[in-house]
Amino acid sequence: MAITKIDAKSALIAVDMQKGILPMAAPADVERIVAKTIELANTFHELGLPVVWVRALGLPGGRVESRPPVGEPQADFAELHNDLPFEEGDLDISKKGTNAFLSQKLHALLQERGITNVIVAGIALGVAVESTVRAGFDAGYSMTVATDATTDPMPGRAQAVLKFTLPMFSESGTTAEILTALRNAQA
Repeated sequence: MAITKIDAKSALIAVDMQKGILPMAAPADVERIVAKTIELANTFHELGLPVVWVRALGLPGGRVESRPPVGEPQADFAELHNDLPFEEGDLDISKKGTNAFLSQKLHALLQERGITNVIVAGIALGVAVESTVRAGFDAGYSMTVATDATTDPMPGRAQAVLKFTLPMFSESGTTAEILTALRNAQA
């Protein structure tokens, strides 16, 4: 679904933009999503809107048929990509699961600031991004996915999620479309 509106009270959630997960995607995709996430975060900072950095620390232990091929996590696994503009006052969330809303701290911060719209960027579109969007929708937020600031190591999964799943839980658009709508909402 295309963007119909971005609320003035919006927050950015950047999901799993970390050294241990980004290498799962193609280098060109990583370069693109890092650049677009920087653009989003810088604008949110400029407008005084919340930026949330979500880091994966692992997955729950339940049985599944397929797990991501992460191997043994290196020491810097949870560190954000070096170029991302983390600033004092940004919310730093760690999760052991797929969605950012597992953190009560996240929901409390958004509620405290009157946030009604959440923009999501990150990796993997068909896992952590999708589950964060679903959980945010279930929590009552208008969700928006920055399509050019997301990627998935499985292109077929990404296409299916964008076409079939996300339109039921969010709107989506490019970083440029989102930032134009956000600036218009701030005027």
